[in-house]
Amino acid sequence: MPWFRLEDSFHSHPKVIKAGNEAIGLYVRCGTYAAQHLTDGFIPEHVVLLYGSRALADVLVRAGLWRRTRGGWRMPDYLDYNPSREAVEKERRARAERQARWREKRRGRDRSVTNNRHGRDHSVTSESAGFSPVENSGSPVGNGESAGRSGRGRRVTRRVTNGVTNGVSNASPSR
Repeated sequence: MPWFRLEDSFHSHPKVIKAGNEAIGLYVRCGTYAAQHLTDGFIPEHVVLLYGSRALADVLVRAGLWRRTRGGWRMPDYLDYNPSREAVEKERRARAERQARWREKRRGRDRSVTNNRHGRDHSVTSESAGFSPVENSGSPVGNGESAGRSGRGRRVTRRVTNGVTNGVSNASPSR
């Protein structure tokens, strides 16, 4: 997003003082319009009438801050202080290309991590975390069921979520 730039001494410039506060309000609003819409300092008549009046625009012309042109007004010094449409669009393209390269590089890293997994489930179980499998002998297990119903013991594994279960970490940070 481009900015509408003003010098820090703008407030005391003779042209600004000559124009007065009301006309300068129109000047600033129209200047930000020009920056947002990349008009290179051209202000269409309908925008001037939206924010002010022809009389205020005439005050800016007499003060030397604007020039009348076909279809509106032009800020004659706009490109001395603000980037042109061409420069803004060039910077936007360069930024988009940098971002695309960065994303592609990151996608490549993400693919290599996925490819290393070979499609296998790498969830941490109690066995892989260094715990022995639990034989159920009729006592309640983690989900509240009793293994004694079938008369056989069951093997229980617990999945680790966010890298931690029962205070044991698998040393990988959570996102």
